Amino acid sequence: MFSEHQRMRPVLDQARRFDIASNPDPRAIFEAGSAGFQVWCTPEDHPQGWEDIKMTTGAFSKPCEYVGSVFWKWEEDRIVGLQIETSAYALADQMPDKYSNPPIIPKGIQRQSIVQERTTFYNRKQDIKWLKKKIAWLFKQADTPVLPFEVKARE
Repeated sequence: MFSEHQRMRPVLDQARRFDIASNPDPRAIFEAGSAGFQVWCTPEDHPQGWEDIKMTTGAFSKPCEYVGSVFWKWEEDRIVGLQIETSAYALADQMPDKYSNPPIIPKGIQRQSIVQERTTFYNRKQDIKWLKKKIAWLFKQADTPVLPFEVKARE
């Protein structure tokens, strides 16, 4: 497993180089983890449909919103692919009529979490397409072949 982590190290090194928290470079939209990374969008670089989304800087180096995550897909002791998923929380929050689908909740029952309430903003085709493009760019910067993508199904 150590050798597999080492194989992906150049990718995570590039994700850290292009870290959205500390790097104002417009290409810096990543947040590295130990077994993958997150990808954020900015007002200048975002998936189709995000044109009217207001983005804030918060704790990051520039205005942004979360788009998706990339995790190593393991088989036995080898990384064989990239498991990806998107969650367009900003679309659901700022355009709830279009991207939020709360279930009917009986009187007296408290609402469940956002993940259970909103179902129309996960793995949108436009977000997946944009995410794949950004992942491929990051792997190119790391001089590492891109592994096959698998879109994570919502549970």
